[in-house]
Amino acid sequence: MNKQFKVGKETLLDPNAVEYQWIRNLDSDGNSTQQINTVIQRCLGGSPQTADTMRKVALNKIPVHQLFARLREEE
Repeated sequence: MNKQFKVGKETLLDPNAVEYQWIRNLDSDGNSTQQINTVIQRCLGGSPQTADTMRKVALNKIPVHQLFARLREEE
């Protein structure tokens, strides 16, 4: 069972939020996609799909509205 996602809307809308910076650092340190997604899920909750979507938002691969859509699907 997935833990509840622990990041609020205001944080998700802030591209400079520490959570996004942390994910970018994990990526720049050479961690694999799977490693990053696992750490996101372990620390912030949510499903594997939510973790992957948040990683993509942090790395500017997709817009944040896709993360909100993912979160709505999981409610």
